[in-house]
Amino acid sequence: MAISAVRHRDRGRVIPAQGDYDRDEMAHRLENWLGRVADASEVEVTGIEAPGESGFSSETMLVDARITAGDGLQDRHLVIRTEPTGETVFPSYDLGLQYRVMDSVARHSDVPIAPLLWFEPDRSTLGRPFFVMERVEGEVPPDNIPYSMQGFVLDASPAEQSRLQLSGIDVLADLHAIDLDTAGLKIVDQPEFGPTGLRQQLGYYDHYLHWATQGRPQPTLERARSWLGANLPDEPPPVLNWGDSRIGNIIYRDFQPVAVLDWEMVTLGPPEVDLAWYCMMHRFFTRNLGVPELPGFVSEEEVIHHYEKRSRHTVTDFGWYLLWGALRYGVIFLRIVKQREDDPDFAFTERDNPVIDLIDGLLDEVGA
Repeated sequence: MAISAVRHRDRGRVIPAQGDYDRDEMAHRLENWLGRVADASEVEVTGIEAPGESGFSSETMLVDARITAGDGLQDRHLVIRTEPTGETVFPSYDLGLQYRVMDSVARHSDVPIAPLLWFEPDRSTLGRPFFVMERVEGEVPPDNIPYSMQGFVLDASPAEQSRLQLSGIDVLADLHAIDLDTAGLKIVDQPEFGPTGLRQQLGYYDHYLHWATQGRPQPTLERARSWLGANLPDEPPPVLNWGDSRIGNIIYRDFQPVAVLDWEMVTLGPPEVDLAWYCMMHRFFTRNLGVPELPGFVSEEEVIHHYEKRSRHTVTDFGWYLLWGALRYGVIFLRIVKQREDDPDFAFTERDNPVIDLIDGLLDEVGA
């Protein structure tokens, strides 16, 4: 069966094809490539699967392979992340940068990262760049249907839910403690969008919004952007911002993080950026969707206190950062709408969707 004909629903969208190859051809290409990079005498790809649990922006394959090399025969369970195709979420991608960031985070902190194996910039194997990681066993809180509505998080005890939520905050504090110079992480700086920090992030999302809308008016997003620009907070020294910092991007085992995923949104900025995104996304999956709060999840105030105790950083202007997170999500959601414009089951539009409702509520909270 041709892989290009296998379609998996991911939060309602069709995941782009993983290349114009049938399964046998894909396996053959991967066997040849793995043989070279693993210095193996024999490679047999025994399984290829395209998961559809969470996420919009990257394409993923789960590959099982039997590799015979100098240390004998091994059954390897791999994850391959490829550069996306079609209607992409972000204006540009740099898989090599993501790989280098993950490698540096793994080497300079206790933040759990899936073991990285290889990055392949050449397009001759899969038609696009990709990198390969060892598969990490565990559970990921799903986006579709959200973890707040069904699944292992909802079914967990209050103590387990609390452990999951707060251990994710520990990940943020540990990430933000990395010394950018020692770890070589200033490579994520994008000076073409402005000075490092919030002004650079605002500049990037101005560019992103223009790219996503091509000039179509977005009254709510524009109102939020205007208020944010007029009320910029004082900034602490920048840290590494994971960017898409939420429990749905963490693999958990026994309700503790064992791998942090999805680094497409990595940047430099205040630690509040990640903390607010973490809280904002949980708001979205609970109160914004009309879902009761999970009994073991603590309040945003308690989340902030836990983060401050772990990081020794005093959190300020949290309402500003919540709105900033919601605006970023609103720009991203424009592209999700574009991806699904031909889906008759998708009822949302650019100006009428749950993220717009979230932004409206946060504008009221800050008195805008």
